[in-house]
Amino acid sequence: MKASIVHIVQHLKPGGIESFALEFQRAASAYYNVHIISLERSNCQSVKGKYHEAGQFVHILNKAPGWQPSIILKIKELLKSIDPMYVHTHHIGPLIYGGLAARLSGIDCVIHTEHDAWHLMQTKRRLLQDCFLKVVRPVFVADADFVAKQIKTTLPDVNPYVIANGVDTEHFTPTPIAKHVLREQAGLPKELKFVGCAARLEPVKSHDTLIDAVAKLPESVGLLLAGDGSLKEYLLRKVKKMGLLHRIFFLGHIEDMRSFYQLLDVFCLSSSNEGLPLAPMEAQACNIPVVITDVGGSKEAICNSTGHVVAPNDSIQLSKALFNCLNKQLVKSPREFVERERSIKTMITQYITLSQPSLRGKL
Repeated sequence: MKASIVHIVQHLKPGGIESFALEFQRAASAYYNVHIISLERSNCQSVKGKYHEAGQFVHILNKAPGWQPSIILKIKELLKSIDPMYVHTHHIGPLIYGGLAARLSGIDCVIHTEHDAWHLMQTKRRLLQDCFLKVVRPVFVADADFVAKQIKTTLPDVNPYVIANGVDTEHFTPTPIAKHVLREQAGLPKELKFVGCAARLEPVKSHDTLIDAVAKLPESVGLLLAGDGSLKEYLLRKVKKMGLLHRIFFLGHIEDMRSFYQLLDVFCLSSSNEGLPLAPMEAQACNIPVVITDVGGSKEAICNSTGHVVAPNDSIQLSKALFNCLNKQLVKSPREFVERERSIKTMITQYITLSQPSLRGKL
């Protein structure tokens, strides 16, 4: 009989933390029953499809806004029926609700992962998290060296383990099919080279900087944007005003991200803030080189031999890096970096090791 693991997240919407939990569940399913408890419901169809496939292993609690103590009791009952080997919380809400429920259930191991630490800069949030860390006493993990340094600055009594996010290199793979064939099948201009970005269309992702950078590139270069968000109409108007609708395409939510990465010549994330993003690692697993802005833990997500790091919010510098990357022949494989240092199998093994007190010294 498989042992069980429980991940507790705030909601199941497109984003790094939710992708982390769903990918962990899929990649570990051969060896563990991985349950995901989501405090809130998601209305996003693309994510709903993923968690409906998981069936009985995804639990949606429909938490309303504000403090709701009854959620602790609901999680406690779920944990009693699941009987997990450990509970894994992500961000402050799940730490409070899930951590308290786990301790009330008598579960020995709670692991808490911080995927970024920007919220700890706010005094109220920092004091609240510090309080519940002392109550729940989780094994504390940062998903990047950058995040660990931020945590040590804001919570000096905390000394987190660092376990980098990983991606499934058996799922995200290169394709032997020529790119022009794939683009023709997708209804895209087959004569263009494509830069691609997969990110929510929100201010923090700085798509306007990326669009400005692509506008400076030759007419033979296009841009594919995967994702949706509040800035979609604004960005569409911007692209139309710039006369770039013939080479910048908004693809919306994409279910099979592997097929998206395989269309690209370069992947780019132009964010103004990040933790340790998964999308650049997924692209590199498909052997696509990456250009990324120097924010958060982004530098830890790329192959130094094939990737480029630029300052945020600088379309000129970003355009130059994209041009160089598009015209530079790969001498090393970015996929090798992901297989060696950012594999989800390695990440899962590290978390399982961390759940065993006698083995933690090996990390």
